[in-house]
Amino acid sequence: MIDFVDIFPAALAVLFVLNAHRTKPADQLNGDYLSLGTAKHFRGFFALFILCHHLSHRIASGLLLPSLVSAGFLAVAVFFFLSGYGLQKSYITKSDGYKKGFLLKRLPGIVFPYLVFILIYWAANAMRGTVYSWKDVLTSLVNGDPIVTYSWYILTILVFYLFYWLFMIACRNRSKRIILYGCAWYVLWALFCYKMKYGVWWYNASHLLVVGIAWASYEENILRFIEKRYSILTPILWICFFILFACCNKLESLPYARATEALLYVLDLVTSVVFVCCVLLLSMKVKIGNRILGFFGEISLEIYLIQGLFIYLLPVQNEFVWCAAVAALSTCSAFLLHLVFNAVLKKYKAAIGRRYR
Repeated sequence: MIDFVDIFPAALAVLFVLNAHRTKPADQLNGDYLSLGTAKHFRGFFALFILCHHLSHRIASGLLLPSLVSAGFLAVAVFFFLSGYGLQKSYITKSDGYKKGFLLKRLPGIVFPYLVFILIYWAANAMRGTVYSWKDVLTSLVNGDPIVTYSWYILTILVFYLFYWLFMIACRNRSKRIILYGCAWYVLWALFCYKMKYGVWWYNASHLLVVGIAWASYEENILRFIEKRYSILTPILWICFFILFACCNKLESLPYARATEALLYVLDLVTSVVFVCCVLLLSMKVKIGNRILGFFGEISLEIYLIQGLFIYLLPVQNEFVWCAAVAALSTCSAFLLHLVFNAVLKKYKAAIGRRYR
């Protein structure tokens, strides 16, 4: 039954279509479908999508919000794809200075905020009576249960950045090899996560990093293929997505069995790829973007990392009030932290930029 909590996913849908319009000319693909501006708006939308997904795990009422319980991996798949695409696009187009200073440029923008969030979560837990030692904190980074709630995505990205840097050194401008090494990395990463008994969400969408690399490497060929078949590909892919996603939900409702788990994992892999392709096809004909999505795109990292603090600290008495409080506090905190991080990293990036152009 529809409830007040359904206002949040409904508002998210309105944000997506707000100021959206078909690109012109209508018979051509949107050349900015993956520009920095478009990527920022997608990050803003899917950051809010993930927030709604996490809220859905703690509420029992409503119709629209609970439907997002199983959809989180789709939003994360878009983030992984954008990261892989952005890395490879920079690798192809930028100078050797970018490649030499890759880790110094990329890692601080994630590592510094993450260290701050570790301190924030440590302090919040200490105030509630749980005092983690530094050994506990370090252990949490490798045992599948990081102290910063939901930060498995950040840890996955950091591991990938390190390997991608090694790939750049080893491959020397050979994109095919980078893609092959990326595939090998994903297989090893999935096996590692499985053996360590991490949750499946650690590896059921991270292969989109490699898909993003491949897309950037062969983008011109891919776009030529799509442009000739757009009207056929679009309905086929969307129909396939809805069928696959329905199958995923059906399998999740079945009693646990190894065969079911394996099949669900394979379906997740395929479904996430098809979903990202559907999003890209939509972006090729419809330009999305507005100031609100742009704002959330700017603070997507911070809002992703801070939301878990309020989700688990605030008691759920009235579900609508709880959702509104988590969303408001997460947004305000993320914005303030973003200002602090930007101030610190701006000077660092300026110094590094002069050294590695």
